[in-house]
Amino acid sequence: MPEPSIEPSTEPAVEPPPPSAVTTNDAAVPVSASGGVDAGGEAVASAVSPEPASPVAMEEGRFAFLARAGEVLASSLDEPTVLRELPELVVPDLADWCAVDVVTPSHKVVRRAATHRDPALVPTVYAIAERWALQENGSQTMAHVLRTGEPRLIPDVPEQAFLEAARGNAALEETWRLGCRSVMVVPLVARGRVLGCMSLMSGTAGRYGECDLELARELARRAALSLDNACLYGEARQAQARTARLQAVTAALSRAATEDAVAQVLAREVWEASGATRVAVLALEEDGLMRPLRVLGYPEDALASFTRPPDGVAPDIRREAGWFGSLEEFIARYPENAELARRQGAGARAVVPLWGETRVRGLLLLAWPEPRVFPDAERAFLEALAHQCAQALERAALYEALRERTERLRQALVTGDMGTWRLDLVRGKELRDAALNHMLGLPAVDSAVPVGDMLEQLHPEDRPHVEAEFHRYQRESPGFFELEFRVIRRDGGVRWLHSVGQSFAGPDGKVTELTGAMADVTRRKEAEERLQLLLDASRVLALRLDDVEEALPEVARLVVDHVATGCLVDLAAPDGTLRRVTAAHRVPEHDARLHAALGGTDRGPAHPALQCFRTGEVCFLSRLDFTRCDAVSTSAAHRSLVDSLAPTSVLSVPLRARGRTLGVITLFTAGPQRTLVAADVTMAEELALRLSVALENARLFHDAQSAVRLRDEFLSVASHELKTPLTSLILQHNLIGRALETAGPPGPVAGRLNTAQRQVLRLTALVDNLLDVSRLSLGKLSLERAEVDLVQLTRDAVERLEDVFTQARCPLELELPRTLTGQWDALRLDQVLVNLLTNAAKYGAGHPVSVRAGVDARDEAWVEVRDQGIGIEADALPRLFGRFERAVSERHYGGMGLGLYISRQIVEALGGRIDVDSQPGQGATFTLRLPRNTVEAPPPPPPEL
Repeated sequence: MPEPSIEPSTEPAVEPPPPSAVTTNDAAVPVSASGGVDAGGEAVASAVSPEPASPVAMEEGRFAFLARAGEVLASSLDEPTVLRELPELVVPDLADWCAVDVVTPSHKVVRRAATHRDPALVPTVYAIAERWALQENGSQTMAHVLRTGEPRLIPDVPEQAFLEAARGNAALEETWRLGCRSVMVVPLVARGRVLGCMSLMSGTAGRYGECDLELARELARRAALSLDNACLYGEARQAQARTARLQAVTAALSRAATEDAVAQVLAREVWEASGATRVAVLALEEDGLMRPLRVLGYPEDALASFTRPPDGVAPDIRREAGWFGSLEEFIARYPENAELARRQGAGARAVVPLWGETRVRGLLLLAWPEPRVFPDAERAFLEALAHQCAQALERAALYEALRERTERLRQALVTGDMGTWRLDLVRGKELRDAALNHMLGLPAVDSAVPVGDMLEQLHPEDRPHVEAEFHRYQRESPGFFELEFRVIRRDGGVRWLHSVGQSFAGPDGKVTELTGAMADVTRRKEAEERLQLLLDASRVLALRLDDVEEALPEVARLVVDHVATGCLVDLAAPDGTLRRVTAAHRVPEHDARLHAALGGTDRGPAHPALQCFRTGEVCFLSRLDFTRCDAVSTSAAHRSLVDSLAPTSVLSVPLRARGRTLGVITLFTAGPQRTLVAADVTMAEELALRLSVALENARLFHDAQSAVRLRDEFLSVASHELKTPLTSLILQHNLIGRALETAGPPGPVAGRLNTAQRQVLRLTALVDNLLDVSRLSLGKLSLERAEVDLVQLTRDAVERLEDVFTQARCPLELELPRTLTGQWDALRLDQVLVNLLTNAAKYGAGHPVSVRAGVDARDEAWVEVRDQGIGIEADALPRLFGRFERAVSERHYGGMGLGLYISRQIVEALGGRIDVDSQPGQGATFTLRLPRNTVEAPPPPPPEL
């Protein structure tokens, strides 16, 4: 709250009268004996003793007030809720009005909560803050508190000096009118940081003293702790949401094969995650100009400026992202776009380059309507999204280039730019032109060879299929045919050929001639194999997030099926060495030998995998020199294995993530397989990147699981440890109660003892709930089944809760059969019934509650608890049984939101279910259904991370 620069008078201030203890909501709250008012604004007369309260009563009142405040502040991890409830705790018991101001990341002071004993004046309290802008480093009283972290107390504000200072100052005049005769301003400090401050104002001069200031400081300390916990909880949930969104984006981008699809995914995810009102995804053309791929929220003139700059000069693309918290910051960086930026309005902006592996692929533009600060976590998240988009755009460009090349090859087949062939079955000759012989690695001349010579040059893996088709076309009636197969050239190279042809029949109807043409489609097929490998590997890795190492054998098998003869995968061991985890080979005999040698450590220093692991760089041997094999092995057995594999080319690529080398993937080829080329290096690097990301994600996933397990174990241990002192405390309360009964008629101590016993029982119930939650999370909820009479169990629960229903003014209607037995856990089922009955009394206060039971046609026992209270909104029903979920405000009804969650887990463990039917204002009906047989239900799975 802004304060005038008026210090207390130097004359001795009149000491305010001692406070007295007024009981409010079962807690003694200190208020001024002469100026105390109740919550309705009326003077407290009858509740205040005419005699000064004793120090003990005052101390008990302050302790009760702080206890109640701590309970209220600790009941929520929602920052707005904590800020809203803080001023409501002190008005009107401790102040006539109160304001809570928070320091934003941009070092501005914002009023987040305020209240006044007169609710009609609350808007005025907020309006004062809007008219009196504050900075964290200002010179006013509140600014001094925010800067130093020390509280300020002004017991008596001099009226004359204040009014003179307020002349012409509307904010000061409003402050005096609201009541500003005695002031306390206390900081909210947590972890050494000043989060904000709380201003307490009284309209009674001399109202506050050092005792009040100490009470306010303790309240502020607790409030700051709750506020800091709420901020940390919010940051943790945001980090978890960003991780989940990045995983979803990765999966979505892996399915996007075009620029438009990639841009659509990026724009949608950024729009939803960042809260920006304008998003544009721009692609960078070869001439340096931008081409919009996806634009949301930008006007037409902005779109035209993206595609056609006014001066015709291509924009300057920087690799670093630009984060501009205001319009002025943006104009300072890009003065040439000042006019366009002003037309789009004030607010924050961000320019994030889509930086791929080699160059900038485009830009991501974001805009917000208001100035803001960009946290480091948000910057890293948006930059990660942009990087993934850039990689996806590069893949889309490669896919588009592949499609164009395929179309050109098809056009070449149509126009006749190919080699031709003809089979004369009558003469037994095979005629080939010079172009076809050149593709086969033969002399580039026309030739005539015996029928079947072409089959001898087919790849061994393709020959059975092609030979069968060849003989079928010679037997069947004339028609067209089309085949793709591999041939081995004279120089040992492998080529893919696309053959189209037609068969012709003679006068007797038998095929006498086949003719056609062939085109070399090696590049297209290799590109298809590489692309298919990446798609299949991405699919396999996406299905094994929890344990990527289990997916590595399948990935290695995909590599040898598509592009290589063999594949080896090594991962870094904890001691820094390289351990072989899987291997695959096309030939089954060699595959078995590679698996048998997985645990070997007899690789030499010149081994490509070891060189790659040491340097972190790609090791590519396009033509393997066998003189190097001596340095590759350190044992005769390993050298024998290498000789039997006879590799012709080897490629080792590091698996890197977060600046660390996680391992190495090695591809090698052997005859008659083609040798690896530069395009395979690019493909292998992309595959290594996906493997690295999957391995790192798996590690983070396991770390998260471990953290959750540690949390659940801590809850379990803490709950058990808390039970011991609580049990002792309950025993002590009982002993005190017995002593009071024997001492004589009950006095005020007996009332306080009853209050303490209720609070201890409530704390015991909360600890039990936490213990049950930890058991459920760890999958340790045990059931002890026995013959149970559900009707008697229900009557016992209703009888124990008779006082609860009486206090809630809920008439109870029972409609139960004489008996209803089944094989259940009596204690756990009683816990469920108590939860349902307690909820009915809490939310149906003042209305009848009915309890019915019976058996349905499927021999299932059912219990129905129906209230006629406030009911439940439709959108809250799906999350009603979740952990810490609530359908109403905890401020009005209390609780942790665990009762229904625990009840549902218990019922499902018993093989049953809980149904709820409710409408707002018409009450709620909870129906418990349980099978009566003794079949064990499977234990409920632990909650998802």
